This record gives sequence, C-alpha cells and structure tokens, in this order.
Amino acid sequence: MGWKNEDATEKGRMERRRLFRSVLFILLLAGLLVGIRFFVVESVHLSTDAMETTLHRGDYVLAHKFPFQIGAERNGIFLYTSPLRKDSLTAPLLVGRCIGMPGDTIRVEADGYRINGQVYPRSPNTLNIYYVPREAQEAVVSVLKQLRIPLRDFSQQTEGCVLRLTPFEEYQVREELPASLRNAWQVRSTPSYQLVVPHKERAYRLDSLSLLACRDALLRETGGKAVFHDGRMYLEGKQTDFFFFTEDYYWFLSDNVAEGIDSRHVGIVPASHIVGKLFFCWYSKDPNIRFKRIQ
Repeated sequence: MGWKNEDATEKGRMERRRLFRSVLFILLLAGLLVGIRFFVVESVHLSTDAMETTLHRGDYVLAHKFPFQIGAERNGIFLYTSPLRKDSLTAPLLVGRCIGMPGDTIRVEADGYRINGQVYPRSPNTLNIYYVPREAQEAVVSVLKQLRIPLRDFSQQTEGCVLRLTPFEEYQVREELPASLRNAWQVRSTPSYQLVVPHKERAYRLDSLSLLACRDALLRETGGKAVFHDGRMYLEGKQTDFFFFTEDYYWFLSDNVAEGIDSRHVGIVPASHIVGKLFFCWYSKDPNIRFKRIQ
C-alpha cells in the first residue's frame, strides 16, 4: 500500500509539472506573439481613402514596427500618430507618404505646397479666411445656421465680418445665397511663406513664420514653457532667436490629397510619433495590389 501511495504522489507531481510547463509555454508563446506585434510586425486594416490609389480603404497591410525610433525615409508610406497637443490623450493613427525630410525647405503657397521642386495641392478641407461685407452678412450667417456650419473665428469689423470656412463650405453657402449676394464676399489670400523641417540638434532660426509652422512642436519640446508674443518666442522670460530640437521632424502627405489628413492639417511630425512602415499588402479586393510589396 505504501508503494502505491508513493507512486500516486509521484504521478501527481509529474502531472502538475507537465501542466506547469504547458501553461508556461502558452504564456511564453503569447508573450512572443505580443512582442512581435508590438515591436516587429503588425497587420493593419486601412479605414481611410488617404492612400488612393496606391492602397484602398479596407485593405489589410503589414507594417514594420520599430523597437526604437529610427525616423522615416523619403517616399516611404508610414503609420504615425498626430503630434498636436490637443490630441495627446487619444492621438489618432494616420497614414501618409514621407515627403519632407529633416532640413528640407517647404514653400507654402496659396494653391498648395512646393517641396524639392514637386508641387502638392492644398486639401479642399483647408480652412480659408473669408471677408463678408455688411450688406451680405445677415444672409450669410442665416445660411450658415441653416446648413449647420459653425461660425469659426468669427470677427466683426467696421465694414463687415471675417470668418473661416473650407472651400466646400463656401460653395454650399454661395449656392444658397440670393444671386445678388453670391459675389459680394471674397476669400482673403494667404501670404506665401517657407518653412524648414527641423533637423535634430541643429540651430533652427525662429521668426514669425517658423513659429507659426512649429508652434505645437516647440510647446511639446519645451514642456509647454514656451511663450509666444508679437512673432517672438520667450523661454523663462528671455527672447529666443534659435532653438535646438531634440528630435528629427518629417512632413507627410496623403496620396489622395482631396481626402487624407496629413501634415497640412497636423503639421510637422516628430520621429517619436512614427509607428511603422507599410511594406506588404496581404489582402485587397484589387488583384493588382493583393500580395504585393508596397512602393
């Protein structure tokens, strides 16, 4: 009887060891898969038309993910999170092609952007400033309310008012106005300017235009300590004419400029916000894209 009890005890121990090893193996495998997904490769389902016609809404693609930030390469398609401070809690994940590299000069013009000699049009969702004379103001405001278009940055002036609308919103309002008022208001042209994409640890000159382009980045890099006044930046009460960024920055654009959200909306993107590079489409309804490397 004693031998039988000892055999049963030993058998129980062996069963528990096997169970422990099985559970440990499952946990290690799960950890490995999570690690691969988090640090190496992840499958991504595209939910926007931002990269038409290179990729389509609904495609499934693989993305290289980085265990440390190594930046982006020109013309590659990348996943990145919005760098806007207002998006810091729940930053949306965006997709775009890397067009501007650290140190590149980007010319911003009324009809679009010129980067390294290549012209990219403005998004139709870009907000423009419109001047509405007094005789058309009441009708315009009434139509805005009717169409449920918000009064963005509305400002009353001596001879009328100014407000911000997208070109499509302006078209909607104009179509609803009486014919006599359709040409009474006009867009105020945005002055052309250049911005330089910040390069890590290089002196970056600060002026009114660079402050406009890099305001969010400067606030983020200074921990919110930067103060802006009359086209100047102040740190600890002292005017700062140059700034050394701690990260490289990039400029991303959607292939589908009419629909995509990109650097035209969220500004320059720091290396730390780059999530990964798209490299392979493993499912698409388009046979020309399915099972193909992404260029």
